Amino acid sequence: MLSGKRILVAEDNDWIAEALIQTITEHRGIALGPAQTNVRALALIAEHPDGAILDGNLLDGPITPVARALCDKSIPLVVFTGAGLPADLQRSHPGITVILKPSPYDTVIRAITEHMRHLSGPD
Repeated sequence: MLSGKRILVAEDNDWIAEALIQTITEHRGIALGPAQTNVRALALIAEHPDGAILDGNLLDGPITPVARALCDKSIPLVVFTGAGLPADLQRSHPGITVILKPSPYDTVIRAITEHMRHLSGPD
């Protein structure tokens, strides 16, 4: 499904991060990360991800700066969280797809794949 696409994973829970990475790999994608902090996730954006899966909150706070940086670069993203979008991010980017935990990891992969396909346009 991902066929070589590079997916940034920003998740501070080790089990969830590992499961996401495994699922990305099973779908022939390449995982960047996991990043447990906004600082690390922002650094990974320099590696030119094709898409991103973000937790709503990382060890150093809400994912807002990472989501905004990705949106500024038109990189598709999905927020996979138990708490929903941070309020300021909800106000500034209400169209961000949120998938609430717990949901199947394949659901998250399908969502980011669809966003990447939509952004690249028809083949």
